[in-house]
Amino acid sequence: MRKCPKCGGNMRDKQKKCGHCGYEVTDHNSEQLTRSLKDNKKSANIKARKVIPWGIAFFIIILLIIIFFLLKNFNSPEAQSELLINAVDNNDTQKLSTILSTQNNSVDETEATAYIKYIKNEVGMNNFVKDVNQKIKKLNDSETKEADFVTAKNGENVLRVSKNGRRYLIFDNMSFTAPTKEAIVKPKYDATYKFKSDDKQKTVTAEKNKTTVLGKFIPGDYILETKKETENGQFDGQLKFNFNNSNNETIDVSEDFNEAYIQVELSGASEIDKDTVKVKINDKTYDYAKAKEIGPYPKTNDITVSAEGEAKKKTFKSAETTVKTDNLKDKTKVTLNFDDDEIQSYVDKKEKEENSFRNKVANFFGNFTTAMNSAHSQSDFSLVSTYLKKNTDSYKSTKSDVNSNHFFYLQQPQITEIVKQGKTFYVTGQALKENGQYGEVDYQLEGDDDADNLKVVKYSE
Repeated sequence: MRKCPKCGGNMRDKQKKCGHCGYEVTDHNSEQLTRSLKDNKKSANIKARKVIPWGIAFFIIILLIIIFFLLKNFNSPEAQSELLINAVDNNDTQKLSTILSTQNNSVDETEATAYIKYIKNEVGMNNFVKDVNQKIKKLNDSETKEADFVTAKNGENVLRVSKNGRRYLIFDNMSFTAPTKEAIVKPKYDATYKFKSDDKQKTVTAEKNKTTVLGKFIPGDYILETKKETENGQFDGQLKFNFNNSNNETIDVSEDFNEAYIQVELSGASEIDKDTVKVKINDKTYDYAKAKEIGPYPKTNDITVSAEGEAKKKTFKSAETTVKTDNLKDKTKVTLNFDDDEIQSYVDKKEKEENSFRNKVANFFGNFTTAMNSAHSQSDFSLVSTYLKKNTDSYKSTKSDVNSNHFFYLQQPQITEIVKQGKTFYVTGQALKENGQYGEVDYQLEGDDDADNLKVVKYSE
């Protein structure tokens, strides 16, 4: 399609006469028309070649500006801090775990939950936002300072903000890490603790009265659901610790478990020697004189309790008591009943028997102590050997002491009790002991039924 040179109407390329004005187009006119069209096209191409580079340059500049702002929104120090602040403010434990985790310390969601609570309670959200932004600005403006800390009201460091290289060669890369401390427990008895840590089940075995590390934790107020196992059973409860109560590098852990301690009281046992009493709880035996409280025991199982003790060297047993789970408390008092009449009858009998040979035993000790002191002063064991049963430890130690000129003064005991069991006589008295102190001494003698031919078998203080 082409234009009529005269009227400008449209003409087909090979049409010789204009259909609008009748103008006949010659070959010369046609060539002129073609040349004009080519010139117009060339001029348009030149203009286009001048404009396009500027357009491309403008587009690239706009694109770079857009990319810069996009990068700034996600990578500037302020943007990095905003991610942290939003995670804390919105209780986003998953995001916070990712931000605070490092190659050396993985922060799980349990820690993140405790951390968020601690920040809001002990720092305050407004103060936290202000402090973080201030640290970011100072670090960003400083050419030398590489790290700073956000602190709680008590001065405890809760967040380390540091510069860690560059992002896209433009922005400072900010690193956020929470300082850690070791949580320690010091149990009163051997125990194994099972709790969740680092998103997995963790087991820690602790020895009685020894400090044991449960793990490293970031700042927080922790309540860990825990199962504890001891020789007395399994307990459900919690391990609790708060960074407000921490030391320089450690945090003391307290225990809160569903435990019952048993406090034993004896009834009808006035004549029983309390130092000999053994308390049996389930299948274990304890010294009554040493155990003010026995336990702990799970409150989920019944407990059976009984006791036995000696009166005049005879063992008596209490009735067995079962404490049901409904009656188990933190401190459960259990009264164990002995047959007081039976014990008293036996004691009266033994005291009457004691009176019948008390004088013979007293005379024996008078002669024995005199012979012992003479043997030591003269270094002559034969002076005392007849008062000692041969081949006993007492016989051998006395012979060694006498022969080695070991000075020793033996005082005749003031007899407080004599108990006869067959041909053995158990004698308790008060005398001067080897350490120079006056106190209780015990002798074990053997002789005839009527307390004749007595000999020392054993001596103890």
